[in-house]
Amino acid sequence: MNPTTLTVVPDIEPAAASPTPLSDATGVESATSAESAENERDPHPAGGAELEVPPNATAAYMDPRELVIAENVRTGFDVAEHPKQADSIREFGVGAPVLAEREPDGSVHVLDGQVRVLIAQAVGLTRVPVWITDAPTDLDVKQRRIDRTMAQINLNERRIPLTKADYASGVALMLDLGASPTLVAKGLQQTKRAEVRKLAAVGRSATGRELADAGQYSLDQLAIIADYDNLGDTDAVEKLTTTSRYNFSYTAKAIAADRDETRRRLHASLPYGAYGFGILTDEPGPDDAYLPATELTRADGEPVTDDDVYADPAQWGVWVDVEENGELFDTATGALVDPDTVDWDTQHDPDTEPGEGLRRADGLAWRDRWIPAYYLPAGQLDTTGLQRPVPQAADPQEALIAAERAAAVREEARLARRRVRELNKRGVAAAERREEFLSKYVQRSKPPTQAAHFVAEYLARNLAPGALQLVTKLLGVGWSTEELVKAIGAASTNRAWVLALGMVLANREVTLDKSLWRTQSQATARYLHLLGDIAAPDDDFALVDVEQAAAGDIDYRDIPIDK
Repeated sequence: MNPTTLTVVPDIEPAAASPTPLSDATGVESATSAESAENERDPHPAGGAELEVPPNATAAYMDPRELVIAENVRTGFDVAEHPKQADSIREFGVGAPVLAEREPDGSVHVLDGQVRVLIAQAVGLTRVPVWITDAPTDLDVKQRRIDRTMAQINLNERRIPLTKADYASGVALMLDLGASPTLVAKGLQQTKRAEVRKLAAVGRSATGRELADAGQYSLDQLAIIADYDNLGDTDAVEKLTTTSRYNFSYTAKAIAADRDETRRRLHASLPYGAYGFGILTDEPGPDDAYLPATELTRADGEPVTDDDVYADPAQWGVWVDVEENGELFDTATGALVDPDTVDWDTQHDPDTEPGEGLRRADGLAWRDRWIPAYYLPAGQLDTTGLQRPVPQAADPQEALIAAERAAAVREEARLARRRVRELNKRGVAAAERREEFLSKYVQRSKPPTQAAHFVAEYLARNLAPGALQLVTKLLGVGWSTEELVKAIGAASTNRAWVLALGMVLANREVTLDKSLWRTQSQATARYLHLLGDIAAPDDDFALVDVEQAAAGDIDYRDIPIDK
C-alpha cells in the first residue's frame, strides 16, 4: 500500500504560522485544514493545554480503495442519496484531506472523511489527499474508540457552512472576474445557469446579502430587491421590503411598470433636452413654483404660443405626458396615419375591399403618444416679459375667488390624470399577477370546494333564454335567473356540480328538435351518448331509434316505420 506522493511534515511549532485553508468542493464533510489539523493533532486535548505536533505525520495521495473505513459515528450512508456531492467529487476530486491513522500493521484507517472516501470509491477516483498520523499504541482499545468517536463528532459538528450571503458573494466575484454564467453553473453543479445572474445580483447588494441570510425571501424576490439596490433605487427597495409576501409580486410589477414609464418618458423627452429645454421628471403641481405656459400671456395680452416658448427654450421646462394608443402609424414606413382615412371593416377580413378614398387596416398599429407641456419657473416671470392674465371683474375679491377657483379646477384635472395613469399601471401589474397565480393553480389535480357553486352560478347567469327556461322547468324553481342562482346557493357541493352539468346539457338540449334524426353532428352524438352512459339501470332510459340515428349509430333509413 504505497501512496503516490509522500511529504514528510517537519516538526513545526503550532504558533509558527496559520495554515492555508483547504476546502472540499462537495460542501459535505468540508472543513478548513486549520480545523482539521487542530483536531487531528490531538483528538482529546485537555482544556487549554498546548497541542503537540504528532511525530511522523505525512500528507499523501492514496487510492481510496486502499483506505480502511473503520468504526464511524455516521452509519447507513448511501452514496446514491447524495448525487450532487458525487457529481462534484467525480468532476473536481476530493479537495479536503482525509484524516487517517496508520496502524502498526501499516494499514491506514480513516478517522475523518468517510463520506469523501466512499464517494471517491463509488465514482472511480484513483487518488485522494490523506493526512496520516501514527495510531496511538499506549491506549487500550476502549479508550481509542472513545477518542475516535469524540473526534468524529467534534469534527462534524464544528464545521461552519457558507452562509447564503457568502455563497452569493462568491458567485458575484466569479462573474466579476470574467467567468461566464455557464461556467459558474457547471462548476457549482447545484446552481442552475438561470440562477447564477440572480445570485450575483444578490451578492453585489448589501441589502440582498442581509436579506438572504434572513431567509425571508425566495431567490427570485431577492434578485429583484438586489437589482434595485444595486441601481441605488432606495424607494423601490423600501417598498419591496415593507410589503407583505402576498403582495410582493404585485408591488414588484407595479414598480417595474412605473420605472418603465419613467424610462419611456425620459426617452421621449430627449429631443426637447437636445433643443435646450429643461426636462421635468414630475408633473408640476400648484405648489411647485412652476407656471404652465397655458396660464401666461404676452405683454399685449395674447396667449403664449409655441413660437414664444421655442424662442428661448433654456428658460422653460418641459413635462411630457402619455396618451395611451394616441397615434396610429404604418408599421412598414413609420408614417402617422389619420384613423378617419382607414376602412376598419377590412381589419379582419382580407377579402373586403376598402371604401372609396379609404385605405385598408392591414399593417397599421397604435402606439402611445407623448404630449409636451411647457412650464416657466415662477422666479423668472419678471425677466421674460410675460405675465399672468388678470381676470376681468368689477370686484377685486371676486377676481381673486375666480382665479383660485380656476386654479383648483386645473389641479383637480391634473390629479385626475395622474390617478388614471397610476391606477392603470397597478391594474396591469394586478393582471400579470393574476395570470401567474392562475398558471400555477390550474396545474392542481383537484378543484377547490368553491368551484362547484362558482361554475354553476356562472353558467346560470350566462344561459341562453331557451336553456334557462328548460333548466328552471326541470328543477321547478320558477322562471328567472335569480331563482336559479338561489337554488344553486342552497345546494351542496356535489349537488352544485350536478346543476352545473344540467345547465350544460340543457344548453345542448334546446338545440335539438323533432327532426334531430335528419342531421348528424359530433356535438349531438357526444351529448346523446353521454345521456346513455350516465343513465342508471333504474332510470329506465336508453337511446331510441331516432336518437341513435341522430347520434350516427344507425341510418335513419333503416328505421322501420310500419311498427
